[in-house]
Amino acid sequence: MLEYQENLLAKYYALNGHEVTIITSTIRSIQDYYHDRDPGRGSRQEERTDHARVIRLPFRYNILHRIKIFESISNIIEEEAPDLLYFHDIIPNILEGVRYVKRHPDCAMIMDYHADISNSGANWASRYILHGVIRKWILDRARPHLKKIFPIVPAGFDFLRTYYDVTDAEMELLPLGTDQDYARAVLASDARQRIRARLGIEESDLAIFTGGKLTPLKRTEDLLMAVNGLDDTSIHIIVAGAGDPTLSDYLAVIERHSANRPNIHMAGWQDRSGVYDLMAAADLAIFPASQSVMWQQSLGMGLPLIVGEETELQRGVQTVGYLNRHDNLIILDPSRPFSAQIAEHVRRLADDRARLAAMAAGARRTAAEILDYNAICTTTLRYSSAKSGI
Repeated sequence: MLEYQENLLAKYYALNGHEVTIITSTIRSIQDYYHDRDPGRGSRQEERTDHARVIRLPFRYNILHRIKIFESISNIIEEEAPDLLYFHDIIPNILEGVRYVKRHPDCAMIMDYHADISNSGANWASRYILHGVIRKWILDRARPHLKKIFPIVPAGFDFLRTYYDVTDAEMELLPLGTDQDYARAVLASDARQRIRARLGIEESDLAIFTGGKLTPLKRTEDLLMAVNGLDDTSIHIIVAGAGDPTLSDYLAVIERHSANRPNIHMAGWQDRSGVYDLMAAADLAIFPASQSVMWQQSLGMGLPLIVGEETELQRGVQTVGYLNRHDNLIILDPSRPFSAQIAEHVRRLADDRARLAAMAAGARRTAAEILDYNAICTTTLRYSSAKSGI
């Protein structure tokens, strides 16, 4: 289900004529990734995809699953002789990149950043030791050699300012994007008709997409309760995702609100094509809480969004206004019950299809302007005259 940023960057760099090498871990399973079950042991592996050379390295050290150091990448960098070094977050191996660009000043080095207060810094030790001392020590040595640091969400700017003393001039937003080429192909296919026919959704019905890993943080039950409360079987919910078996109490809540409801379709865990097909069948996407790349994927598929930026279960506010460029998004009010708000918005949009269509057009415009990986790749390449890259 996950649409990894590095995979799509590699695809679009390659489509734009660049050579790409990815250095990554030996973790392959999505579930192992989620649960951090694979410590990255084993030996070096190498493969070739349609778009990149992929080198998988074990970790030399994996300290409490918080500080992970790959085996040395210096020889790989020397062999590749890149024009652009792109690092994913603050990892100790970035210091090997620093040594390379010192010797090869024509090579540009950039870094994206995925942490913010909602997903990192859960306690004092994390904020002020892991981030404020250990990782800051690493980043302080890399900063003079980084052409740009790219937080993927606005909250990442605040986190870097607060715990790393990074200045605004050093940063630029680089949002998670969508595979627009793939989205257009799915939208041009029979996916919408095929999925709706399979699920018993009439073309005149309103179909809502939601999904991801079903946990209390996502508040999926609020969406289920909202639609159930409307008592209108022409309004459907398509849920792409599965729950953590250890959260049996929460899964029982989801089951209670979805069982014996012909207009609620629990599609289970999906691969990439399954997610896009289900999105093609929908008219609207709703994610009550906990940001996900599915927000961007939904916009890329032309779906208006209803999302929650803030709940009592999460740290911080997941500011999402940057995705609302053309009135394509509704943000839930954290001071009011989500289920009641969602019901109001769904009823209004179900009754006002012109408004829904305008929001869908806005979603497509937003995706084309800031979420297309062609544009995202161009943003990163501004800092290098790259003919190749890592």
